[in-house]
Amino acid sequence: MDLIASQDTVRIESCGPGFSVAPTRPLLSHLGQPSLLSSRTGIRRRANGEAPRVLLFVPPYTRLIEPTLDDSAFARIGIDTFEVMKRAGTPIGLLRIATVARRAGYEVQIVDAPFAGWSQESSLVKVDQGHLIRYGLTDAQMRKIIETAQPDIVGIQCNYTVQWGNARALAELVRNIDPNLVLVTGGAHSSGDWKNALLDSAFDFALINEADRAFTLLLDALTHEGTDINAVPGVAYRGSRGQLVRPSHKSSYLSIVPKRQDLDERLGLMPLPDFSFLNMNHYLQPYHSSGARVRKYGAWAQIFSTIGCNVNCNFCYIPKINGPWRALGLDWFDLHLADLVKQGVTEVLIEDDHLMHDPLYAMEVGRLLKKHDLPWVEEGGLSLFNLILLHLGERFIAQMDEKERKNPQYRNVIEAVKGGLTAREFIRSIAENGCYNIYLAVESANEDALVNSNKSRLNAIQHSTFELIEIFTEHGIQVTGGFMLGFVNPPAGPGQKPFVESLELIDRTIDYAVNLMGAGMAYANPFIVTPIPGTPMWEYQQQFVVRHYDNGWSHEKATMATDQWSAEAIEKARMELLVRANGADRVREMVRRGTWPVDA
Repeated sequence: MDLIASQDTVRIESCGPGFSVAPTRPLLSHLGQPSLLSSRTGIRRRANGEAPRVLLFVPPYTRLIEPTLDDSAFARIGIDTFEVMKRAGTPIGLLRIATVARRAGYEVQIVDAPFAGWSQESSLVKVDQGHLIRYGLTDAQMRKIIETAQPDIVGIQCNYTVQWGNARALAELVRNIDPNLVLVTGGAHSSGDWKNALLDSAFDFALINEADRAFTLLLDALTHEGTDINAVPGVAYRGSRGQLVRPSHKSSYLSIVPKRQDLDERLGLMPLPDFSFLNMNHYLQPYHSSGARVRKYGAWAQIFSTIGCNVNCNFCYIPKINGPWRALGLDWFDLHLADLVKQGVTEVLIEDDHLMHDPLYAMEVGRLLKKHDLPWVEEGGLSLFNLILLHLGERFIAQMDEKERKNPQYRNVIEAVKGGLTAREFIRSIAENGCYNIYLAVESANEDALVNSNKSRLNAIQHSTFELIEIFTEHGIQVTGGFMLGFVNPPAGPGQKPFVESLELIDRTIDYAVNLMGAGMAYANPFIVTPIPGTPMWEYQQQFVVRHYDNGWSHEKATMATDQWSAEAIEKARMELLVRANGADRVREMVRRGTWPVDA
């Protein structure tokens, strides 16, 4: 049932959240009550001439450990347990909203709990055949931080569905410490599954989609007398009877157009993320999420030069949550890099949602990184289809049909080709400017799997992929290839059957990964297709779900089963790809390190 923006807001009829509750977690005490619509302590601070206080958390994280499946590739090479890797990164989203809030006069603190307690691990709860390992700050440590900070509003990020249980547990802890603290959640998961997020937790508010502007508007509404919460874009909460209220379905994506806006205008919309919020000593590890660092000193950081994506793959939440593709401008990025160097950052991971949307812009990004002496990894995923289009050039473009040729996702690449740019020249440029590792979104050997997912058919031109990997390798750039297994898509039309990728088709992708390793690819990284809240596939794929949010909703475990394969069969296929493509020794090294075994 949709919500209406009026005083007669209807109640969502629901028997409770569908997937959120982990049955092994302790029951929550603070559920279903009306949301706090103002911060009494924040209003009081304003009356006393003080700045309201905001405390922002990345919650502690968990990862699943369970026995290796019998007769799997892992079992055959002597790995007895399957361990989901530690996955955490620079809290870019919190830095963005915190920077805007500070400029608006709020006293803001960020706590990155996973990194602040990275080496602290403990067994949390048993789930199914295994158990969850918690890493990050303990409850006692976070309680001390909260009691010392005395915030008026606490925000808790949840980007990853598999970490929802930890976000809701931290919200419960905050509510137990002080029932008058207003609790806000946001991020990719909380945006995509906001109904369950409010039904299944103590959070008062969920901010949906991009919240750079909306978060500060919500703070203003909470800390001023007589303001209208319903005027905040992208907000949802529980009404006086516990009903879900979402006053407006509009999202407040930032309108960033460098060609029409000068630097000051863009800095007003998107201030430089203020890394002074973070303790950079937490980011000194010799490994980051893409492998080994090249700099053995200083901190690493995940950063961005563009935001959003227009491709609209139906398994991806980015176009909805992060909005359309926008370049922030090279002048903006130049200032950003200068500030990072001042904060002690010595190398970076580019997390752009779609850096290759404009290859000429991407090359200028590389030149600025070299200017600031920052070696870099492209981790957001270079779009293979645009690289292939750049590689095949004008003759191939001339053979495309008119509709495909006019597809907006190809426009900038076609213009670059007309200007004489080749894939070899692009790769040479980013290599000379310090790129040492890229994540290449290969996805699948099967054109049907790609096309049924609204992914460009160009990804399936395999001979071009081989040639591109050879060019990257020739220029000293390590390529981590990303593969997806187990596509499940709805029927394309009435009377048609759904598309379920068969085990035979998945075997083709495994063979493809093995062959690409022979062409020089550094590492083959397979993901299992997973229903992600907020994606076009979410509603359809829910019917195939066999796990809850805590016990493996992570792309490393199978979340779905169909009449063609079990979850265990897909997990075995993923292990088979890892071992066959990378070899037993490198898989063991991956398990030992807890990250991809890629060394520059």
